[in-house]
Amino acid sequence: MASRMTTVMKRTVKKGGAKSGTGTKGWGGGAGGAGDLGKWYGANRKLFLPSGLLTQEDVPTYLNGTLAGDYGYDPLGLGTDPEQVQKYREYELIHARWAMLGAAGAIIPEGLQANGADIKGATWFETGKVLLEGNDLNYFAVPWGVVDNPIPLVVVAAIQVGLMGAAEKYRVEKSGPPGYSPGGKFESDVFNGLDDLNPGGPFDPLGLADDPDLLAELQVKEIKNGRLAMISMLGFAIQGAVTGEGPYANWSKHIADPFGYNLLTVLGAEERVATL
Repeated sequence: MASRMTTVMKRTVKKGGAKSGTGTKGWGGGAGGAGDLGKWYGANRKLFLPSGLLTQEDVPTYLNGTLAGDYGYDPLGLGTDPEQVQKYREYELIHARWAMLGAAGAIIPEGLQANGADIKGATWFETGKVLLEGNDLNYFAVPWGVVDNPIPLVVVAAIQVGLMGAAEKYRVEKSGPPGYSPGGKFESDVFNGLDDLNPGGPFDPLGLADDPDLLAELQVKEIKNGRLAMISMLGFAIQGAVTGEGPYANWSKHIADPFGYNLLTVLGAEERVATL
């Protein structure tokens, strides 16, 4: 872990504030590579407070702008040990990715159902209860209907544990079996030396890691969106407990009547039914 941390630090410090000079197109198809990385990395990066309220001298020296998403904020002193920081970053990034998937999975099905789609268990905290009938689970739910595919719950659990366990084992060990990807057949040695947290090798069909500067910018976007998603999932859970409804229903009511349906009016209501 220490060697990987050193590699990241060397790469980001060397970048400074220069704009990417590569000809790599943006992953969304736009021309040009990364923007000004000096906004996100290094001594002159953006901090968690405006420059008039906070300067670089007020930031702990170990927060040197080498990690994506370092805004100079560490009130608990969690970043003093570089190796421990790398572990925290791994935990944060994995949770952030799950939260982004979870936030989309909480909103999209409910929104589709509210607009006419036939989706069973569209409200996220009711999905398992609705799809689980007896000891069987309708595993493959699709928009505008549910394919009838009852699978014993113990089988579903075994499949999930097996697939996730194998994927996590390969990620941690930086290894994997030979196989096929959109780029064609690959051998097991393609995983040698790959980063176990970021895109690369056969699991990078969009070429996100082709341009190191562009990847550094995408890492900032990923961790920022991931942190927002983690807060969102916490908010969804609290909203569900207080209102008994999903995030789309809460959002729709607020948009329809911003002053009549908001945090203050919900908390001030005399009757609230918690369903979690």
